Amino acid sequence: MRQKSILPAVRVRAILGAALLSGGALFSGVTTAGDLGRGQALHDTFCVACHAPALYQREDRLANTYLEIRQQVERWQANARLRWSPQDIESVAEFLANRHYKIPY
Repeated sequence: MRQKSILPAVRVRAILGAALLSGGALFSGVTTAGDLGRGQALHDTFCVACHAPALYQREDRLANTYLEIRQQVERWQANARLRWSPQDIESVAEFLANRHYKIPY
């Protein structure tokens, strides 16, 4: 009687485990879309000490488009030496665009 190899099952489990640990990135492809929940968590943890919500509503704000918001997020996380990933930067930028700036992204 021939034994079945467990190798394919082990590979499938390893791939599925890696996908779950990476947030599904193995199956979703390379993406720059952010995660609004993570963006809010990062913002609320690292940004609100200096950036109260009123800051985003002023008339003379520096960012008025999604690209400008993203550039400001990238700039300030670098100034604060947070070393956020591009995904984290996108997440915070999308959160700000959605929640505070009310502009499409």
